[in-house]
Amino acid sequence: MKTVNYYIVLLVISISQITFADFATAEAGNKGLFTIQFSWNSDSYSKKISVEVEYKKKGFLTKKKASGTTAFHAVKNQFINLELADGEYELSAVRLRGPEIGYNKYLKIPLAGSFVITAGKVTNGGLIYLIRENKTSDNVMALRINNTTDVQRYVASYKKEFTSSDSNIQPAWKFLENEKVDNLVQSFAKLLAQRESARKRPKVTHLYASLGMVLKLEKDSQGTVTSHELIPTPSYQQIKNMTLQKDGTIICTLENGSFLYGNNEKLNYMPLPEGLEGMPDLQLIKNDRFLLVDTNFNIFSADDSFNWKAQTDFRHERKAAGFFAVSVVPAYPKVYKGKQHLYIYSPSNDHKHMVLLQSGYDEIDFRSIPLSKEVKRVPLVTETPTHIIIGPHTKLNATAKRPAYLYVKEHSQDEWLVRNLPRGDCKRFYPGKDQSILYTECSKNNWFESSDYGVTWSKWKAGSK
Repeated sequence: MKTVNYYIVLLVISISQITFADFATAEAGNKGLFTIQFSWNSDSYSKKISVEVEYKKKGFLTKKKASGTTAFHAVKNQFINLELADGEYELSAVRLRGPEIGYNKYLKIPLAGSFVITAGKVTNGGLIYLIRENKTSDNVMALRINNTTDVQRYVASYKKEFTSSDSNIQPAWKFLENEKVDNLVQSFAKLLAQRESARKRPKVTHLYASLGMVLKLEKDSQGTVTSHELIPTPSYQQIKNMTLQKDGTIICTLENGSFLYGNNEKLNYMPLPEGLEGMPDLQLIKNDRFLLVDTNFNIFSADDSFNWKAQTDFRHERKAAGFFAVSVVPAYPKVYKGKQHLYIYSPSNDHKHMVLLQSGYDEIDFRSIPLSKEVKRVPLVTETPTHIIIGPHTKLNATAKRPAYLYVKEHSQDEWLVRNLPRGDCKRFYPGKDQSILYTECSKNNWFESSDYGVTWSKWKAGSK
């Protein structure tokens, strides 16, 4: 593959961030897994809307003090996973809430029904896609779309206590026929192409959206779409990011922790490595390779053969520091791609839980870089041919007498030095083109420079960068 070029368009159809909701952890085999996802097009509702679902085990009577009913809330594209005991359940209420509905009001969704939970099995509620008749109407269609292939991928990667074979996944209810779903996708694709024509952007060649849609566009010199083609994908999931390589390779990030990889002919699921413990972050790095990092610091690298090389030793270092005990939802490790080295670090407010890793590009093999007690946080990592730099750090109530600062270390040394920035409001920092001079911006357009890695600073003179 070649250098990455980004031809990315965020569409009017269902673009949002994902969060995962996992409820009621249980001993493997004692319970079954119920999975469901809600989504909608932005012509119907904004992403500020949430879905409120009440459910109960069938046979529970409504009582004054104990109704036997429980509930969950879902935001747009959220993948809900409930571990429930054997038995038959029913949805007692499904409501939409949000600013478009009105304060303390809700809109009932027509999604009545019951589902069966079997111990050790997955009951798939599918992707519930909501379509409103028009912007002012309260008539909502709730389309039950079969997303079994996505559920299989999710369970195999992140819920290994439940097997992901076809026989182990049972539908919660009858799904909409595939032909009708495909017709819906085609109609959305046509609408997106029409809207793109009006935007007059001749350089935009691809669009992506919800329901697994990736469109290849043909345009005239004015940017008017002359024809469009849906690229086949195996997923109805929300596509939240797409990159297009110069050689025509397409890589898509899905909302359920999977990735699509292919070209204009077809997109398939990217094979994922064994050993993932959560949704990974995917990075494209030098030498046409991929890097996967999950929140537990499991690291995998591969070329386009996808024979993943694993580095999982660093998660033990993370765990030993007490990270898992104090953080319910760990932050994703950050990746910095220097010219000489690749870095992975943990943005943490507690120095006991910080990790900084470094690898060359020729052979991906990370090593831990010791952080001294002086290093309290790792908000950003930068490198030059001779130094590693952490920062900038700003202080509360920063003033000229309470300057922001950097941590600086030579590649060949272990000692980290604290270097003050010229003022307390210096929030932007980067090395110059030859990387021998550092620049920082304090307040707006107030630039300073240093030729001795932060020992001294002087006002930057225009034209010297």
